[in-house]
Amino acid sequence: MPSKSPACGASPPDLQPRQVCFVVDNVSTAVAFCRQRFGWGPFHQFKAPVAAAAYRDWTGEKLTEVALGMAGAVQVELLRVHYGRDTTADYQAEYGAGLQHLGIHCRSRDTALAHLVSLGAKVNEVNEYPGVRFAFVDVPTGPGMFEILQPTEEMASNAGISSSGKPRVDSNTLFDIDRATIVTADMDKALAFYAAAFGWSNPAAARATLRHAGKLSSARRHIGKAGKLRLEIIEPHGNGDDPYSGHLRRGSHGLIHAGGEAGGVLPAGEAFRGEWLETGESFALYDWPGGERSLQIRREHSMAG
Repeated sequence: MPSKSPACGASPPDLQPRQVCFVVDNVSTAVAFCRQRFGWGPFHQFKAPVAAAAYRDWTGEKLTEVALGMAGAVQVELLRVHYGRDTTADYQAEYGAGLQHLGIHCRSRDTALAHLVSLGAKVNEVNEYPGVRFAFVDVPTGPGMFEILQPTEEMASNAGISSSGKPRVDSNTLFDIDRATIVTADMDKALAFYAAAFGWSNPAAARATLRHAGKLSSARRHIGKAGKLRLEIIEPHGNGDDPYSGHLRRGSHGLIHAGGEAGGVLPAGEAFRGEWLETGESFALYDWPGGERSLQIRREHSMAG
């Protein structure tokens, strides 16, 4: 499907997804879990109080707790809003812990916003903190799913934050984050938007069959490269008991899980196990401090029968 062109004939800005953000119930607990179980980090943990915050028709005090660390080449953000209102707090109030947004770096926040709005996105929140200009954007697959980030020189001078954005050369991780999965009820609309946002050329969704617990579920599926991540977009068919159908019934927020590939046997303790028959990719979903079934570990080209 052809994508819309940005306004005024300008070239699309270089949008680089580099971060996955999980809302958590306890930041310190989540950091310890990531370090001990996965080998991710190091993490820079801090609190960000705002005395006079503003969000839509709300004003007041806000306190957010944040931890930033690396899982390979992708940054993991662990976030909890203790009090106050913003895009993340809205998600937290409705869903609790879970995968809330993708952090997308750009050279100019305002240019990136103009580009995305020209494609049909809506601005959810615009703000600026020391070191970063940012905005949250509603996209066809859900509200506030993109956080547009324009780092400033002040961020580069903050040793804690800047070091938490660099992959560890000696990292000994169980697996690295390299994919985020998004569920949609309208693949054609979603794919047109994502293709135009990230410069995908003539993407097409493939028919896919998910085997799980002796059952088969059908879907349309596409995986495209964007920045440091591959974005997997899934349109489930029917009213099945697979996680993707269930996520659609839960609400409009499309981000469901992030994860990566592990060698050998998938770790035990999964909440769900499945395999895409056409590609032979087997995977497991895990409950963890970042949400139920919000973490995926996969094995490519399984030979399981």
